[in-house]
Amino acid sequence: MTEMPTPETLEFAWLASTGSAPVLGPADGVVQPELVPGDAPLGLRKFRDRLTQPPRIQAWRRPADKPLRIAARTAQVRAHADLPTVTGWTYEGSQPGPTIEVRRGRPVLIDWVNDVADDAQHAARLPFDVVRVPLLASGAPDFAAAAAPGGRSIRRGEGPDSYPPLDGTEVLTAATVVHVHGALTDGHNDGWAHNVATLGHTTRCTYPNDQPAATLWYHDHAMAVTRFNVHAGLAGFYWIGDEVEDALLLPSGRHELALVLADRNLETLPASAQGPGAAPAFTGRFLYKHAAFSFGPGTPLGEIPVTGPFNAVNGTIWPTHDVSARWHRLRIVNGAGARIYRLALHDTTDENLPPGAAIPAGDPAFAANRLTDALVVIGTDGGLLPAPSVPDDGTIELGPGERLDVLVDFGRLRGRTLELRNENGSALNAIPGQADATIMRFVVSRHRAVDRFRLPAVLNPEYRCYEQARDEQAHDEQVWVGVVPPGVRGGLHPEMWELGPVGEGAEVPAADVIQIEQSDGSVLSLHPVAKLFDDTTSIFLAEGQWALWNLLHLGGPDHPMHIHMTEFQILSRRAWTVPRPGGTVAEFELGTGRTTRPLPEPGPGRPIDAVTAGMKDTWVLKAGEWVQVLGHFAGATGSFMYHCHILDHEDHTMMRPFVVLPREILAFHRGHGGGHH
Repeated sequence: MTEMPTPETLEFAWLASTGSAPVLGPADGVVQPELVPGDAPLGLRKFRDRLTQPPRIQAWRRPADKPLRIAARTAQVRAHADLPTVTGWTYEGSQPGPTIEVRRGRPVLIDWVNDVADDAQHAARLPFDVVRVPLLASGAPDFAAAAAPGGRSIRRGEGPDSYPPLDGTEVLTAATVVHVHGALTDGHNDGWAHNVATLGHTTRCTYPNDQPAATLWYHDHAMAVTRFNVHAGLAGFYWIGDEVEDALLLPSGRHELALVLADRNLETLPASAQGPGAAPAFTGRFLYKHAAFSFGPGTPLGEIPVTGPFNAVNGTIWPTHDVSARWHRLRIVNGAGARIYRLALHDTTDENLPPGAAIPAGDPAFAANRLTDALVVIGTDGGLLPAPSVPDDGTIELGPGERLDVLVDFGRLRGRTLELRNENGSALNAIPGQADATIMRFVVSRHRAVDRFRLPAVLNPEYRCYEQARDEQAHDEQVWVGVVPPGVRGGLHPEMWELGPVGEGAEVPAADVIQIEQSDGSVLSLHPVAKLFDDTTSIFLAEGQWALWNLLHLGGPDHPMHIHMTEFQILSRRAWTVPRPGGTVAEFELGTGRTTRPLPEPGPGRPIDAVTAGMKDTWVLKAGEWVQVLGHFAGATGSFMYHCHILDHEDHTMMRPFVVLPREILAFHRGHGGGHH
């Protein structure tokens, strides 16, 4: 069994960055509350709200020259029936925003409007506070306090669970730019992070929709503050349909559900405002609560990306939904800022968990009621799979930004009560300091339903294997990206290095270099040609070109890597040894940022299953992995971005640009001065 890190280690902090750390217990500072049957240990009761569905806009019915207006604006929202109504950020008054339905090959114009104003019609400030939980006396991060429900900024009251705000966040106001994640469109329509619109301004974008049916989503992408704007509620679905999908007669209407998953924490009033002996009172506002970390006494403090104890679906915490006993289609996006979900459907009809008996993921009792064949995956980020796929153990990993198109036959489960659960870093019956596993509940009707849908053996006859397409090319462009852990020469954040080969005959640098043994015995030496977003652009691709992206993860947190503009297929996933999850490959030295000796050829990595092999634009990259993905950069031109979709990482050091130009122009561009401008 793989050795798991303990809370005093940095590896634990890196796992906590995605909600993947082992579940904490009393020995780790988690305090067991006094419970009686029926109590809600995290302070809220489950299944008090009906699942809501965002409104749908059939944008494809509009004349091509008539833009659709979508305004980001404030509205009154409530995340749970037992919480007060508060001000949130929305698209068109809805969290998530309206589902925009389009058709393949029919362009749509959208006017994205920033109307996020306060009551005085000034640019609104964030609808939540951003705080940092101090280190423990031992110098370790206080994971239990950061994960516990409640707390507040010290600006809103004193108390042991009041924390200092993160510098500058209290004066942030809404500046927005929208990225339709997965859309094939030119760079000026893609949500370039610098192109923010302030209050009252509009950005008009064209979406050709010249791509197969797929579950896309749109969300804010503003430079350095994407994590805050998305957390505030700025996200929604964008669905492309086509004749291939139509022919499948998939479940539709009320049998097709849009599910945006996200985790949240909630603000509470200070004890002085609640009266003696009162239970913590939630204000209804979210709380963006970081755990601080450092590399030792006297070193600067950093923040671990935020994960919360509550799971929300479409902005509602732990909703319930009644379903008829027939096939349903679940279109799922992980809209969380950092949490990686491992989804499974559990039959809880006869489950009887004793109050307060928290059962962590990994305990055999946790999976006792998992339905191993309930989730039938028919599509991924970029569209339909060639054939339906049932995960071997009934679980599916979903990193931030990834999408799943899933069918469930509730007709086999008449009269049963089911829960969609997260089996990654969570607990059943979670107590404060732990993340609860429950996402939502389905209650299946006892009555038979007329259902003419039959699961087809073939979903997408247009699907083609990119490995074969690549073999038809004379060559493809190679792109090299290295992900290095926090701590390189004291840096607080993980870094994303754009890599280039050390020139033949050149001296290998003493720092910032990655060397890899190749199968022919030679050594490939790579060094960073760019690290930060504003460094010189180094990736230039010709429109229509195939490009093989090599993603190397040398250690630290998992990273859901997202590349804009096109969809990809994974060709290989190999791995170097790391001592434990979240660790660093033995050959990589943090002090110098280099491999002390060439990395050996990597061994086999995690198997590539049918879901991972689908058309995708986002993949979870784990420590020690070398992943190769192949994309065809055809159908759009301009400047685009690639980045980690942990939004805290994206906003700090893990986003870079690349450029796609017509081949003829690129030849001139490369010819000026012997390099790029």
